[in-house]
Amino acid sequence: MNMNRKHIIILLIMIGAAILICAASAKDVSAAKTSKATVKIYNFKPGVLWAPKAKVLKNGDAIAGYVEYKENMQFKKGTGVTAWYVGNGNNGDIEPHHIKLVKAKFFFKDKKGNVKTKTAKGYSSHISTSLIKGYTPYKATVWYTSK
Repeated sequence: MNMNRKHIIILLIMIGAAILICAASAKDVSAAKTSKATVKIYNFKPGVLWAPKAKVLKNGDAIAGYVEYKENMQFKKGTGVTAWYVGNGNNGDIEPHHIKLVKAKFFFKDKKGNVKTKTAKGYSSHISTSLIKGYTPYKATVWYTSK
């Protein structure tokens, strides 16, 4: 196949356009703002609403921390943070509309007051980790990105 000047110019224009599109989309991904919030860890009983104990963000999403001592149908044994959309209280949803959780630092305390931490990473509406024997989780610092 012989390439004349016209074909070469068209090929260069298409390559340039592809590079511009890739650069623009990479800029959008890196522009996601990371914020953080601190939530308390609660041992929620079945049937108890989590929203009153959650940290509600300005955009209507909420983050709550929990501890589960026995594995159940929803969560494994351990501690974690979960996010969902509460809206104005009448239009909630099980998935957050505006954020993704990216990291959580869990704080554990023993009977003497000694503190240990554990950090877990992810990119979803839920991040969890295992318990530390002899320690009780009491709070978590959560980093999240805006979609």
